Amino acid sequence: MANEVELKLSLPEYAVSNMLAMAEQDGAVLGEYQGDPLMLDNQYFDTDDLALNQSHAALRIRKSQHGYKQTLKNKGQAIAGLHQRGEWEYDIDQAEIDWSLFPEELKIDPDLKNAIKPLFKTDFKRHVWIKQFGDSKIELVLDQGLILNQHKQIPLCEIELELLDGTPQDLFAFARELAQQLPLVPCDINKAERGYGLEANISFYSAPSFSGQLHTDIDVNVLLQDALTRINRHWDHFSQTKDWWSLLVLSRHVQATEFVISSVYESGCQLSKDMELVLESWQSLKHQLVDLLAPARVVMALFVDDHSHSRGLSQRLLQNLTGSLNDSIQSWMGQNSLGQSLLILGQFLYEHGEALGQNPQVSKPVTAQLWQDFEQLKQRSLDMPVQVFSELQSVQTLAYFHKRFEHNAYSLINDLVRQHLVVMGMSDAMAICVITDEDSRAKLASWSRRITVEQRRLQAVREQLKDQL
Repeated sequence: MANEVELKLSLPEYAVSNMLAMAEQDGAVLGEYQGDPLMLDNQYFDTDDLALNQSHAALRIRKSQHGYKQTLKNKGQAIAGLHQRGEWEYDIDQAEIDWSLFPEELKIDPDLKNAIKPLFKTDFKRHVWIKQFGDSKIELVLDQGLILNQHKQIPLCEIELELLDGTPQDLFAFARELAQQLPLVPCDINKAERGYGLEANISFYSAPSFSGQLHTDIDVNVLLQDALTRINRHWDHFSQTKDWWSLLVLSRHVQATEFVISSVYESGCQLSKDMELVLESWQSLKHQLVDLLAPARVVMALFVDDHSHSRGLSQRLLQNLTGSLNDSIQSWMGQNSLGQSLLILGQFLYEHGEALGQNPQVSKPVTAQLWQDFEQLKQRSLDMPVQVFSELQSVQTLAYFHKRFEHNAYSLINDLVRQHLVVMGMSDAMAICVITDEDSRAKLASWSRRITVEQRRLQAVREQLKDQL
C-alpha cells in the first residue's frame, strides 16, 4: 500500500487557458511538462446499497493510452485540501476487476465482490508536470472534463499536487506560490464524492461534535480544521450554483474563523508570533467579503423579513443586481484572497495544529472573548446604522458558535441576526437604484418606511436575549 499525500485545489474553467499559457511562457513555474496530455476514462464501482461508500472507500478502473489500472482508496483525512489516505493500485490487462491483486489483509467480503456494479464515470484530460520545490519532488496535475452517470453530468476542473518525495510543508508552500498567480482554492471534495453526488445526496464530510463545549475548553485545532472544511465546501457550492446565499454563509464562517484566530493571537501563547501572517490574511478576507456582499444587503433583508410579503421583490432585486454582483466577485476571485487565506491557515495547522489543540492557554480565550463581546453588545446604542452593522458582526459570531456548540440560545440569537439584517436593509433601501419600475419602487419605499417598527422589534429581541443569557 502507498500512503498518498496530495493537495487538491479547485480551478475555475476560465482560468485553464491562463494556466496553460503560463506554462508555455515560463516552464519553470509549473515544472517540467511530462509530454502529451493523458485521456483518462474512469469507471467507479459500488453495490446497490453503496456499501463501499459507507465504508469510506472508492473502487475504480482507469483506462488511458497506456492501458488499464484498478485502484482502491480509503478516505483517510484532509486538512485544507491536503489528503492523506491509503491507496492500492495495480496494472490489469482488461476493464475487469481482478480481486486477487488486493492483499489478503484487506479482507474483502465475497458478497461485496459479487454485488459490485458500474456506478458513474469521470472522463477527463490530464496535463502533468513534475516540479522540484524546496527539498521535495511534486507532481502537478491539471484535470478537466466531466463526471457523469446515465442521467446527468457535471463539469470537472481541478488541480492536484502530489508529494512524490519530500515534506507536506513544501506542498503548501508551492500551492501558495501558485495561488498568487491563479485563482486556486483548497478543496476536500474528490472526484468520487462528486460522482456519488450524482446518485444521491451524499457527502463524505462528517462534522465533529462540539455539543456542550461552549463554556469549557475547546480543541481549537479541530475547530479551525472544521471551519476550513466548511468554508471550502460552501465556496465549492457557490462555484457550482452561483447561489449568493452560499456566499453569505461562507462569509459568516470566515468571520467566525477570524474571531478564533484573533482570540488565539491575543492570548499571547507561544504560537502567537507564528500567527501574524494568518491573522493578517483572515482580517483582510473578512473585510473584503463584507464589502463584496454590501450591495446584496437589501435583498437579504427582504428575504428574511418574516413580517413582509416581499419575497418576490427580493428576487426581482437580486436579478437586477446579479450582473454587477457577478462582476464584483469575478474581480475578487482574481485577487484570490480566499484561496491564499485557506492555504496559509492550512499550512499553519499542519505544522502547529497538535500543539494548538493541546494548549489550554488558547482554548479558554475563545469562549471568554465571546462573552466579553456580548457584554459590550448589551451596552451599545442602536440609533445609527453603523452601530447596527457593527453589532450585526458580533451577533453573527455569537450565532455561529452557539449553533456549532448546539446551545439552546442559538434560535434566539439567530432571530436577532435576522432582525439586524431587516433594519440594516431598510436603512439601505432607498439608495438602491437598480429597480426602475414604479410598482417595485413603491413597494420598496413602503417596506422601508416600517423601519421604526423594526427597530423596536430589534430592541425587544436584544432585551429578550439579555434576559436569557
